[in-house]
Amino acid sequence: MLIPFLAALTLVVAQAPAPASSAKPVTVLLAPTDATRGTPRYLIGIAQEHVAEQLKARGLEVIRVEDVTRTLPKKQRTAMMRCKRTQPACIASLGAAAKTDVVMVTEVLPYLNGYKAGVRVYTAQDGAPLTEHSVPEVKKDQVMDALTRSLDEVVPITLRVLRPEPVAPPPVTPPVAQQTPNVTPGVKQPVPGPDLTPGVQPPTALGVTGEGSKVETPGRRKWAWVPAAGGVVLAGVGTVLYVQSRGKLSDLNTNEYPDLQDAEKVRDSGKRSQTLGVAGIGVGAAAIAAGALMYFLPVKQTNVQPSVTLTPQGGGLSFAGTWQ
Repeated sequence: MLIPFLAALTLVVAQAPAPASSAKPVTVLLAPTDATRGTPRYLIGIAQEHVAEQLKARGLEVIRVEDVTRTLPKKQRTAMMRCKRTQPACIASLGAAAKTDVVMVTEVLPYLNGYKAGVRVYTAQDGAPLTEHSVPEVKKDQVMDALTRSLDEVVPITLRVLRPEPVAPPPVTPPVAQQTPNVTPGVKQPVPGPDLTPGVQPPTALGVTGEGSKVETPGRRKWAWVPAAGGVVLAGVGTVLYVQSRGKLSDLNTNEYPDLQDAEKVRDSGKRSQTLGVAGIGVGAAAIAAGALMYFLPVKQTNVQPSVTLTPQGGGLSFAGTWQ
């Protein structure tokens, strides 16, 4: 009995799917810069080792340029080591020889009173710039920290470009199983009523009215601003005219007119201004009062049509309509 059990267990293990392998790590060809004038050779070597260790700690596979050129013929090795690291053809030749994803150039250059430390990343296929970062004017003992800061900037960008994260599919909502009511022949089934949830009113109480109900309308309040605004304008114009009439009366009392006709013209103009001013103030006050009544008196429906009449001697504001 034990032998068949072990055979079945072996078959199940053999048929189990293998775990999905993780994505292949990004391969980096690490090359020093070709501009080394003014920088100690030991500092460049230490910087290369520091960058290599940092890249390995971040999960990248590092290949040094010395390991690639060691297997090449002397003439090709010399040409590759002397090519300018900023030219796409040079970067592409290095990447093709190393068969890596990217080429990273480490830079430690003299800058003012210190050094400029950073890294530049190129695509190995065509030598196109991918990203770069550098920290200027650092002391000799700060070069390694500056290179670490540059790697913190360029490595995430490189991984996002070369190893983008797969987009997760949208979650699938399982279908809701419908319950079939259990119907027994000859037994009366209860009819489900409305869902009376506490705090939620039924649809019949949400403002749905039946036929024959009256709808409240704004009524006169809709047009109350018209007479009020007209009254304010008329009262203002009347006040100005009345003040002008008082000024002309003051001119008659203080000034001397050599011609009687001039004095009569001033007198007539003052009387006309006084009459129009008093009339404007009176009509304006009445219009303001009418607007206030139209706004504060409760009504249900109204149909008001305002009209304005202009004449050479003045104007008028009238209303026509019905109220209920």
